[in-house]
Amino acid sequence: MEKNLFKHQVWKSAWDNDPNTSLRIMQRLGQGNFQTEEFKKWAISYDKNSFSHEGRQRSNRILTWIEDQVVSFKDLSVLDIGAASGVFSIPFAEKGANVTAIEPSPELSIMLEKNSMNYSVQVNIIQKPFEEISTDKHNQSYDLVFASMCPAMKDWEMVEKALSFAKKFCYISMMGGPKENHLMDELLPIIDLEPREIGSSDMAYLLQLLYVNGYSYQTLIEKQMKTIKIDIDSAVDNLTEWFIEYGIPVEEKLLKKSEKYLRETYEDEISLKMGGRFGKVLVHLDD
Repeated sequence: MEKNLFKHQVWKSAWDNDPNTSLRIMQRLGQGNFQTEEFKKWAISYDKNSFSHEGRQRSNRILTWIEDQVVSFKDLSVLDIGAASGVFSIPFAEKGANVTAIEPSPELSIMLEKNSMNYSVQVNIIQKPFEEISTDKHNQSYDLVFASMCPAMKDWEMVEKALSFAKKFCYISMMGGPKENHLMDELLPIIDLEPREIGSSDMAYLLQLLYVNGYSYQTLIEKQMKTIKIDIDSAVDNLTEWFIEYGIPVEEKLLKKSEKYLRETYEDEISLKMGGRFGKVLVHLDD
């Protein structure tokens, strides 16, 4: 096993064959394809949250972490992969960067264009999946390549493609472990299941592959949790999604047993604590 820890192919194959990567969980939830109705519903909610006060604070916190390493965004050429409605493209542009945004979803691309106008910044939008973009035209064209929680970063092949577009820096963020949901942790013994073991982590594969391939990088793993109020009916409606995230079979008997427990235990609202570990890495390509 010690020798395997330093073998590129071992980690690449493990990532390729892991059934519980973030993208595969999204696909089981019907959110892995931007053309599905579930994705379109998610996009509307995501845009609203991205430009809330809390969303803007989060964007600024991440950009500050990067800026401490790159010195300044002014006149920096930035490629934002999976830009969504501009949650990062717009702050980059506000700081003086020349931003090109890749976003395959027509709905999110329209939102991005509107948000750019609302914030009086210019963003060059490429409406195409990152997987379909030729490396010949864009090879090492950008000072900073940026991919935040981007489904396109699904394996080492796509990471290498992103790295090939960058002259100086490449930022990638991913889940640093499975999502946590304290209500689900409460339900597991009720439905006669063992506590969940530590699950898949895309970030673990990424960091190991960057290491064995000799890259220089800085990384940060953070645990972020939030508590929200949710009514019983909404909790019941979300059970199927939570089961999938936890790798639990979506069986009618388990769903009914969970619903029975929730309705008997809680009168009205539930204080739901949820979140997880998130990882971010900035690769320094000019070192």
